[in-house]
Amino acid sequence: MDNAAFDDNGSSGGARAVSPYRKPGFLHDGFLVSELVKRDFKARYDRSVLGMFWCVLQPALTMALLYAVFSLFFKSAIPNFPLYLISGIVFYQFFTETTSTALRSIQDNAGLISKVNVPLWAYPVTRAVSSLVNFLFALLPLFVVVVLTRVPIRATMLLLFYSTLCMLIFSLGVGLVLASLAVFFHDVNFLWGFACTLFMYATPVFYPETALTGGHRWMVYFNPLYHMIHFSRAVLNGQVPPAAEFAACALFAVVSFVVGLAVFRALKNQFALQL
Repeated sequence: MDNAAFDDNGSSGGARAVSPYRKPGFLHDGFLVSELVKRDFKARYDRSVLGMFWCVLQPALTMALLYAVFSLFFKSAIPNFPLYLISGIVFYQFFTETTSTALRSIQDNAGLISKVNVPLWAYPVTRAVSSLVNFLFALLPLFVVVVLTRVPIRATMLLLFYSTLCMLIFSLGVGLVLASLAVFFHDVNFLWGFACTLFMYATPVFYPETALTGGHRWMVYFNPLYHMIHFSRAVLNGQVPPAAEFAACALFAVVSFVVGLAVFRALKNQFALQL
């Protein structure tokens, strides 16, 4: 990340003194983020018997449960429902994990912020990178489903890198806004959990897209998660999405990040007064 873009001054009233032990720059900040990611992983899976295996197990168990419910009780008619389901789950969980952990990033590191000269942007970015690593592990059960359901491996699947990048940037932008607001309003911690549930029902994660018809179509057109999940499902099924879908994913990602960065930069000088 560019230090000039984030503007690392973290104290109120202007620039703070930079520690002689800190060497600002891309390489140093990249190393810093990697070390914070390692710390985050150690804390997240501390005393867990299965450890990082939960990255794979959680989406698999969620898919198994929803598949049982919708296949046995509601008789879903969606073609290759297992792949449809797990692709929606892993991308939606990527979004919720990134935003929910970024939301608490400044609060959780309040003690460290007051003692160590670390650029404030590193904390939400670290949470986003940690979520990305978890997401990459979560792709394992997705590709197991691809193999088990005999979906041909096609070159279009490489476009998953595009939808993943768009989801990462979009989620980081939302996370920057949430992290900034949560410092001042702790209610955000509770409200976001409710908002994530609302987004899940507003996004065709486990129900067919055709369910959103008539007056509910706006929930599709203006839903960034829908576009990125729909894009991912299309490429998994060997389709190249139209240019409009490429543009929609990129537009939502860029707008989210620009807004998130603007809010973070506007409020971060007041973080020290609130923590």
